[in-house]
Amino acid sequence: MPVRRSALALVVVIAIGCAPSASSPTPVVSASPPQPATPSAPLPARVQASNGLLPAVAGAFVLFQQPAETGLHAISFGAELNGLIGSEAPQTTAGAGWSQSPYGVPYLVGTMAYGRDRKELGTIPWSGKESKTWSSDGRFLCAAVPERAATGAQMRLEMAFIGQAAKLIASSFTTYSDNAGYPVLACDQGADRAIVAVFGQGIAPARLWVFKLSTGATIRSIDYTGLMASGGWVAASADGTVLAESVRSGAGGPWKATIRSTDDGAQLGTIDGFVVQGFSGDKALVVGANETSAAVIDWKTGRKAWSATGTYGGYLPEPAGPRLAVGIGFVGGSDQRDVYLVGANGMIALLPERVRVALRY
Repeated sequence: MPVRRSALALVVVIAIGCAPSASSPTPVVSASPPQPATPSAPLPARVQASNGLLPAVAGAFVLFQQPAETGLHAISFGAELNGLIGSEAPQTTAGAGWSQSPYGVPYLVGTMAYGRDRKELGTIPWSGKESKTWSSDGRFLCAAVPERAATGAQMRLEMAFIGQAAKLIASSFTTYSDNAGYPVLACDQGADRAIVAVFGQGIAPARLWVFKLSTGATIRSIDYTGLMASGGWVAASADGTVLAESVRSGAGGPWKATIRSTDDGAQLGTIDGFVVQGFSGDKALVVGANETSAAVIDWKTGRKAWSATGTYGGYLPEPAGPRLAVGIGFVGGSDQRDVYLVGANGMIALLPERVRVALRY
């Protein structure tokens, strides 16, 4: 199963506007009526997938698979380069699952990691059932796992390099329930942070812990059970230094996203009528959903960099950069599967029709 929060995907129904409020002490995006949809507008031209091998150059790539294919293609976040990974990926059937690291390679198929040349690099020590997250530099993974697969077991935060045994980071911070999910929202050696959340039945976060990755010390613990009783979501930047807490005000009420410093909870900005699902790698942009579309917003100014009509379907951030891959469709039975490459100045490219991408939610 891909390493992402697909089991916890939240499809939200909200309203949004993007006008900045100059009088606010922190950046605010104020709500305004949604613009009429234009379903007749044609989609932009799509990228043509190259059947040649991906050039042996450094960089960050989005891996994708076209319908009925067993191989993987890769495209740079700026769409300058695209090609096949090692002529074909090690999947034996079309539709097999994979998980890409932030730079695209290495990537996982099941528990085996592969390089760009399809060479086996080694396995990871967890099964496909557990929620795993790549470190922001793609060198290792973190996972929150129970001591044993039984309700009431103590939870453990572990990290592992490919081909090596898991190393314990922290334990006994909560107990396991088979009705909950325990995603690792961030895992970063540079910032020395790891963030674990518990989502009750995939609907809303109940609690979040911020750990020091090097020692396992708890920096902060947040109880969301009262705050997000009517619905909510929490997302973290890849380095774990910034959080976005999206809260619904009462049943059927408006949403509000608050950007905070992870360590002390200091408010950095707000966006009215919006649910933030993730950050760009440079933390300047947020990606999320509104009533009818997905959007990418500069959360400090309220400027909407890009939007597209349809159900938000996940994202991948360019490591330390301003660009993202954003999916439309994919979830909730949607027949739409479009993936856009987006930057601070708008759309860069649209991937081929009905591709599969290991997006995060």
